Amino acid sequence: MRAYLRFELRRLLRDPRIAFFSIIGPVATYLIFSSWSGDDRLEGLAAPVAVMIGLACYGALAGVLMVGSAVSQERASGWLRQLRVTPLPAGRVVAVKALLCTATALPPVLAVGAAASFQHHVDLPAARWIAVLLLTWAGALPFALLGLAIGYGLSPQIAMSVNFLVFLALSVLGGLLAPADYFPDGLRGFAHLLPTYRYAELGWRSAAGEAPSLTGTALLVAWSAVFAVLAAVAYRRSTVRR
Repeated sequence: MRAYLRFELRRLLRDPRIAFFSIIGPVATYLIFSSWSGDDRLEGLAAPVAVMIGLACYGALAGVLMVGSAVSQERASGWLRQLRVTPLPAGRVVAVKALLCTATALPPVLAVGAAASFQHHVDLPAARWIAVLLLTWAGALPFALLGLAIGYGLSPQIAMSVNFLVFLALSVLGGLLAPADYFPDGLRGFAHLLPTYRYAELGWRSAAGEAPSLTGTALLVAWSAVFAVLAAVAYRRSTVRR
């Protein structure tokens, strides 16, 4: 399994699209738009810190979904069929993919955090930075499962379009691009039900020195269970078709 993980990690590092969509895009967006909120308090934090967390999670979501949905191309090319005839169990193949997906959540947090430190002199205690990193990594699991569900369930052409629409909808409605504090009451309440808002909430609360909320954690676990079922069903259907 470790050899397969190293192989997949090398493939991941050679893909320039990951860096563009999950790192360069969020950093550029932060540098351009992070001053618009002025001295507002968003999610209980100074605006530069709250926007930093939102855009870091936006980049993490982009990378996680992209890697997950890319299995549609592997399925179409016959790579998954080759893996199934190796001694490597199918469960470990999926586990490696999920681990790689969640790993892509870390670079955007580091990159956007560096941009925030440079532009707005954001300076969090080391313990809070570590908490933000760890919870951003762990909280990416439901989106890794969602990406795998898309990749295993759809053809490459359809998966690409669905992946983009899901990414855009979850990012906008979940308050990653524009903070949910600016939303109308009804839309704000809807945002609080989405996994993207609860994912960013992990970072917001960590940056404020607070523990994750019970409600937010419960919703993330529930969404993870839903996406896990979708991924398992999609994987089983892909093995039947192939």
